[in-house]
Amino acid sequence: MVAAWPAGQARHPRGNGALESRATAFARGPTMRFDSLMAIPPSLLDGSRGGGAARVLGIDGGATKTAAALLDLDADRVYLGEAGPSNADAVGAETALQNLEEAVGAVRDEAGVDDGIGAAVIAVAGTVTPELEREVSRAFGLDQVYVINDVVAAWAVGTLCRPGIAVISGTGSHVFGVNASGRSWRTGGWGHVLGDEGSGFWLGLHGLKAALSYRDASGPPTVLLQEALAEYELDAIEDLPALFYGKPPTKDEIAHFAIRVEAAAKNGDAVAAGLFEQAGHDLAVQIRAVVDSLDLGSEPFVVAEVGSVLAESAILRSRMEEHVLAFAPRAQFVLPQLPPIAGSLLLAVRAEGRADSFDVDRFRATLGEAVRAHAAT
Repeated sequence: MVAAWPAGQARHPRGNGALESRATAFARGPTMRFDSLMAIPPSLLDGSRGGGAARVLGIDGGATKTAAALLDLDADRVYLGEAGPSNADAVGAETALQNLEEAVGAVRDEAGVDDGIGAAVIAVAGTVTPELEREVSRAFGLDQVYVINDVVAAWAVGTLCRPGIAVISGTGSHVFGVNASGRSWRTGGWGHVLGDEGSGFWLGLHGLKAALSYRDASGPPTVLLQEALAEYELDAIEDLPALFYGKPPTKDEIAHFAIRVEAAAKNGDAVAAGLFEQAGHDLAVQIRAVVDSLDLGSEPFVVAEVGSVLAESAILRSRMEEHVLAFAPRAQFVLPQLPPIAGSLLLAVRAEGRADSFDVDRFRATLGEAVRAHAAT
């Protein structure tokens, strides 16, 4: 169950549950900021800048690759292009911009068009800066360009741009929601050092810590000790610190251990099951912050379960859903039925003012056909 609020500590004034002593909060005074950590430009949702163009552009820019898609609404066609990674935090701003340009060039060539494109929505992983948005607008030569964090596109693809929340658990974790008035709120997303509760990385790391605790008798017995030996091909768990500090595994490599943690939980290991219970609770706490901050609880709302861990782990979904339903009984949980690139395209359609006549089911079929054809080439 969700823990009671500790005595003597103040809630965040927006209701997000952040802990801070009253004395510290008052001492800071007017320098404290409690506005949204991630706001959406109103015109991206209401189409106030749109001119009803037939063609819109969407981009999903990640740390591995950049996918671009051009949707022709009148012809009912989707064209796809691809390039290298465009996460500026991972590859640098210059390389990210080059790959974004390459992806757009590829999709324009595929569609055989160079102009007549309306809204463009570029969803990128990592830090989004005003400088990046200006550079992208200049490079693309388009009037209506939006550069957003990929968590916003995840919300769009998960909720189909309806009021609601996207909770993301993959290697990392993030929660983002938008209400009926277009106001948004983000919790989490602080990265693996400062956050990522309820993620594959969190589950993997705490599974390894549980194995070490069993070895030194500070924790209960768990099969995760044997699983850690198998995962990292070790003769003894005492060798794990030398491995981690000599040549530290990547975030993905640590997150991969979460697969063994889930298998142990399914087979009745109490320690592994407890980790999934905690992960579900932690994600629910972040969801509650968004619900409270956006006043979503009075009406039914969608909670889209996004990311590889939530998609594949029925245990995590059930634990999280149980906690959420305790404070938001009208929440409706869904698994997205569209690929990530669809989020940018759905937002671009809204920005262009074409949402009212947009057939989502037809779009799903059209995009699916384009993805299959592109994969076959």
